[in-house]
Order: sequence, then C-alpha cells, then structure tokens
Amino acid sequence: MKILCSDYDGTLSYGGIDAKKCQAIHAWREKGNKFGIISGRGILAIKEILNAYPSLELDFFAACNGSVIVDDKGELFFEARCTEVSLRDFTKILFSWGSAFVCVNGINDDPSKFMCVILKEEDRPEWMAPEKCVLWDALPLVESFHQVSAVLQTEEEAKKTVKPIRKHYGEWLTPLQGGQCIDIVPVGINKATGIYRVMEHFGASFPDMIAVGDNLNDVDMIREFHSYAMENGVDEI
Repeated sequence: MKILCSDYDGTLSYGGIDAKKCQAIHAWREKGNKFGIISGRGILAIKEILNAYPSLELDFFAACNGSVIVDDKGELFFEARCTEVSLRDFTKILFSWGSAFVCVNGINDDPSKFMCVILKEEDRPEWMAPEKCVLWDALPLVESFHQVSAVLQTEEEAKKTVKPIRKHYGEWLTPLQGGQCIDIVPVGINKATGIYRVMEHFGASFPDMIAVGDNLNDVDMIREFHSYAMENGVDEI
C-alpha cells in the first residue's frame, strides 16, 4: 500500500480537476493504495471540493497544514490547537504588521468554525460572505484555534512578516508562508508532521508515503518524504 498526499491549490487543482485526474485516482485506489489532500485550507474546504468534484475520491483530508485531519467519512482522527496565544492581541499585531485581513480556522473546539477578522467594514474581501466577517472591535472570546492566516499586500511583505512572528511567537506558533499568505499553526505542526499522522492512522511505513506540492508551505513534506514537485511550483520547491 502506498499513500499519496497531494497539496490542493496549485497542485491537484492546477489545470482543473477533470475526469482524467479522477479516473487516475480511482485506478490508484483500486490497487489498494490511499489518496488524500493535505492543504493550508480549513476543514470546511473538503465539502466545497467534493461538492464541486463529486467523482473525486479521498481517503483523508489534512486541513490547516496538518493541524486537523479527517478520514473519508469526515471523522476526526487528529487535531492540534493553539491555546496559549490571545487571538485578540495577536490579530491586532498582525494588522500592525500590514495584514489586510486575518482568517481563523477551528475556533473553540469546533473544527469547522471559521471567521475572517477585519479592522473596518471596507476591509472585507469581496469574495468573503459578510456573515463570516467579524470586526476586530467585536471579536468574541477565542480560547483555541487550528490556524490563523494573515494575508499581506505582497509576497515580499509576507516574507518579511514571517521573521517577527517567529521571533515573538515561536514558542507557540509556526508561520508557513505561501505567496502573500502566512498560515500560522501550533508549534511543531507542518505538512510533514501531518503526513506522519496519516501514516500512523493507516498503519503504513515511511517508504509508503509520497508527497506532491508546489509552494513554500509544502517544503517540509517535500524534504521529508519521497516527493514530486509541480513544474509550476516556486523555485524553492
């Protein structure tokens, strides 16, 4: 049994998910192998993806860069949460460092709970539903989360912001950059650790694991496992 762990944006979704891809995944699984997605997206994305591509077959979905993982029935088999950092204070600092808005996944023991934090109403992204947005002044109490994602104006700004996050919050949080976005997860979590959790869940061994990715938040798993890099990926990959 081999287990193929694919990033989603820029990897599985690159060029669209057509019948040919779905048939290839089906053939892979028919041979007794496993296939799943490991993504920086939150756990709610699994429903969106499967609704958009009903022929896509998944054995697992590792969301928030491996912070939360579910099986093919949507049952949780791993999660890691940050409980040491005040979300209210942290988001205010992210805004002061240039973040346009901040997305939060897995709020207060609910893996599917999500919100977008903004400083003022005009900062709401056009693609974000109004009911998902919360003004910073009205931010409710958040005692734990799977991932905080800060969106900067440019990729270069995001790269610069990674350093102070590591300096001031490295004891509790790990920043993972992908383009203009920085996904910030509990310390010790990344896509490589997520794949190890998948490996343990299925009783597989290290040589069975295969990773595919395209961006900076994929670096850990690309280095750790037998891996494939997307031709369209960033130079570091």
